[in-house]
Amino acid sequence: MNFKEVIKNIESREGKRKSYDFKRMKSLLRYLDNPHLGVKYLHVAGTNGKGSTSKFLYSIINSGDYKVGLYTSPHLERYTERIVVNDREISEEDFTSLSIKVLKAEEKIIDDFEMLTYFEFITAVGFLYFKENKCDYCVLEVGMGGLSDSTNVVETQDKILSVITPISMDHMQFLGNTIEEIAHQKTGIIREGVLCTSSNTDPEIRRIVKEKALEKNAPFYDLSDLEILNLEIDKSGSKFDLKFKDEILKDLEIKMVGYYQLDNAALSIMSIMELRNRNLLSLSDEEIRAGVKRAFWPGRMEKIRENPLVLLDGAHNFDGILRLTESFKLFKYEKLTIITSILDDKEHEKMIHEFSKYADKLIIVDLSTSRKTELTVLLEEANKYMSNVSIISSLKEAIDIAVNNSTSKDMIVISGSLYLVSETKELINKSFKDA
Repeated sequence: MNFKEVIKNIESREGKRKSYDFKRMKSLLRYLDNPHLGVKYLHVAGTNGKGSTSKFLYSIINSGDYKVGLYTSPHLERYTERIVVNDREISEEDFTSLSIKVLKAEEKIIDDFEMLTYFEFITAVGFLYFKENKCDYCVLEVGMGGLSDSTNVVETQDKILSVITPISMDHMQFLGNTIEEIAHQKTGIIREGVLCTSSNTDPEIRRIVKEKALEKNAPFYDLSDLEILNLEIDKSGSKFDLKFKDEILKDLEIKMVGYYQLDNAALSIMSIMELRNRNLLSLSDEEIRAGVKRAFWPGRMEKIRENPLVLLDGAHNFDGILRLTESFKLFKYEKLTIITSILDDKEHEKMIHEFSKYADKLIIVDLSTSRKTELTVLLEEANKYMSNVSIISSLKEAIDIAVNNSTSKDMIVISGSLYLVSETKELINKSFKDA
């Protein structure tokens, strides 16, 4: 079996979501000699910001003298980007060989359980790879929810941190139709006595997260426990000092752009500082500074062209769009064109309405997924709020037209779906990267 055949097998499982069953995952892992045991885990759940926060945490620890793994999803360009150790993606050869091990283990449990889901399969490959590489630490990003997510099989004694990034309405068909139900799923990663940190500022959600931490006797800190000092923020990133407890970490700098990335960075730095206070890792202030500065997460306010400025952002739900548009004021531009497409299970009219408050022109494009919202539906919604709206099915054509009709002082933003980000990245080299 080669890499392409493995990927075909994995993709055949997508959309065939059945029951989530920890017994199935734990049974599989037993046949694989429990590769998830014996690694120190930093576990990250939330609706928005969990990927960027995971990358900040990973990048900081990676600045020290540690073997550190990073498990994230979804991928934008390659399956192998989901599984990383010390800045090296898993190779296609290793991904293939470990997938074959997972398939063989699955054969042994198939009589008692349904087949592994798409995400369970890749998670098992990740656990094998991190164990094989003798990782000291691993940052695990939850796939969806938390309580029933396959990453939540990690044992309490192996977990050193639970992180809850901002929670909002998303994946309601799986997680529940109220914010309380969704928060219940997200906070399901909080474990007895294990440090918990959060960047939720909404009073009700903050209360829910804090109560869950108290219920689990988990030491709890959130953004109200830190102070950002001497902040300088612009289109290139942020510079600031951070005060937590009686300690001030000076001269911090991040290259990731946006107010929301400042929150993600602050949460990560505070978490690392408290882990250091508890002697759960050893990092110098300079290593923390270096890690934060080096952190980069593609497809998040990512600049892919100048003159006109073109930004690519993975905001894919209403709360994410609010965080994106808040950061538009960091840029100076005359006219704004937004290229978008949105999945059907999202609050697409609210997202379109928010875009309409800022866009001089809105271009709706097609996506190569059955989960997309029909273009005519998005057009009808957009026409309620603005007049300069068009459908251009071809993403490449939409980008070319937007660029050709913009001046060097204008800005173009491509956002609304991670599928859109992924498809844009595939086009970058072919269309306008070097234009």
